[in-house]
Amino acid sequence: MAAWAASSLSRVAAGCLRGARGPGVRAALPPTLAASQPEPTGRTPVPGRTLHLTAAVPAGHNKWSKVRHIKGPKDAERSRIFSKLCLSIRLAVKEGGPNPELNSSLANILEVCRSKHMPKSTIEASLKMRKAKDVYLLYEGRGPGGSSLLIEALSNSGSKCYSDIRHILNKNGGMMADGARHSFDKKGVIVVGVEDREKKAVNLERALELAIEAGAEDVKETEDEEEKNVFKAITTVGQVI
Repeated sequence: MAAWAASSLSRVAAGCLRGARGPGVRAALPPTLAASQPEPTGRTPVPGRTLHLTAAVPAGHNKWSKVRHIKGPKDAERSRIFSKLCLSIRLAVKEGGPNPELNSSLANILEVCRSKHMPKSTIEASLKMRKAKDVYLLYEGRGPGGSSLLIEALSNSGSKCYSDIRHILNKNGGMMADGARHSFDKKGVIVVGVEDREKKAVNLERALELAIEAGAEDVKETEDEEEKNVFKAITTVGQVI
């Protein structure tokens, strides 16, 4: 039995190494096969090589590594929009009360929140924060390159808010400075889609004509946070209210 196994192994080894030549190959063969292999003549000996075989290891699948470059920035932008809307809700409640039926500004903001798919729990939490002693603050400053800045803030601590804004400006090449508000005019902005009620596209020329008839000063075609085309009508604050 042992002799038969050795003979079979010799035949398999000879078949696998058929065509190979060199001292390394002869040394790897059993003595009976090595003796039957002719010595190479007129050729440069080819050194033998060791073949290592290992079991294949599955790489696995990491879904986050494939979507983080797309989902990460979108989540950050979504969080920024929600934070801004929460602040707008608190400010609207402070100015006109928590009842949307009596506070048109709050009603408009809540409509925007629903269009942005803002969670209902987040909206309710912002409405419940109306009892907080928030104060509306307006700061003037200078940005990089001497640009004028008007900074609106809503905070329950004016001194801490001032300190934080000053730190941000100083860190980015700006400073707190008076006189910036004279460089600005307060305007209202009305954002509408590029389609009418019948879902037909409206061009910029037609939108400008309709907006001017309604009392707007100018209309611009741009994109919103979701990269959808919209019209922005520039008006006075009184017309928006």
